[in-house]
Amino acid sequence: MDFESWEVDLASGEAKHASGCVIRVEGDPQNPTSVDPSNFPKNLNFVDQARLLRCGVQALENAAREVGFTGQFTAREDRAVKVKSRTAQELERQARMFAENPGKPKRAVLSLKKTPTSDR
Repeated sequence: MDFESWEVDLASGEAKHASGCVIRVEGDPQNPTSVDPSNFPKNLNFVDQARLLRCGVQALENAAREVGFTGQFTAREDRAVKVKSRTAQELERQARMFAENPGKPKRAVLSLKKTPTSDR
């Protein structure tokens, strides 16, 4: 496998390998804050996956250096991944529904405020 055959898109902070592997980075290309690899070939062992990842990040860094890119790659909202489980989402929905319910039972309020006395 040729670990050096990368196609770099600096506009999106993304590098695509001929095998289908895609690496997206955020932050400074020379010191990224986030690296998101995907689509590693199934027959690739862990050592070669690490090498492919390292070569992809290096390809992005080299491409940025060649064109004098000094900016930061930023996260795009369409890349966002939902992390919450369906159970957590359902519990949040139920809690919102209860909190917004105007017919919910009234609770007694404990107050430490002193009431004005008329003895004075």
